[in-house]
Amino acid sequence: MEREYLVKSVKVAKAMAIAGVYTALTVVLGYWSFGPLQFRVADAMLVLPYLTSMGFESVAGLTIGGFLGNIPSPFGLWDWLFGPVTNLGASLVFYAVKRVAGIGAIPFILGGLLSAAWIAFAVGYLELAAIFGLPTWTFLSVLASELIILEVFGGLLVKFAQRIGL
Repeated sequence: MEREYLVKSVKVAKAMAIAGVYTALTVVLGYWSFGPLQFRVADAMLVLPYLTSMGFESVAGLTIGGFLGNIPSPFGLWDWLFGPVTNLGASLVFYAVKRVAGIGAIPFILGGLLSAAWIAFAVGYLELAAIFGLPTWTFLSVLASELIILEVFGGLLVKFAQRIGL
C-alpha cells in the first residue's frame, strides 16, 4: 500500500513539474507564444510522452500547462479552451505512437507530423482563422513553426533526455 502511494505521488509530482515548466516557458516567452506567427518553444515539451520514462502523467502535465500558460493570452477565454485541448491531443499522439510503433526515428517523425497538423488545425484554423478572423494562411504559419519546434527542438529534447537516462 505504501509503495503504491509513493508511485502515485511521484507521478503527480512529475505532472506538476511538467505543467510548471511548460507554463513558465510560455509566459516568459509570451511575445513568441501567441498569435499568427507564434513560435511556442514550450511546445517542444509535447514530445515528453514519447520518452520511455514518461507515462500518462506527462500528458496530464502538458494539458494543465496548456491551460495555465494561456491565462495571459491576448485571445482570452478561447485560448484557455484551445490551449489545453490542443496540448492534450498533441501529447496523446506522441504517447500513442510510442505505445503502438515503439521508439525510433520514423515513429518520432510521424508523431511530430501528426501533432503539428493537429495544433495547426486547432489553433491556426479553428481558433485564429475561424473564430478571430485572421487570414487562413495562419494555419500554414502555425504548421511550419510547430514542425520546427516538435521535430527539431523536440528531437533535441528527446536525445538529451535519453543521454541522461530518462
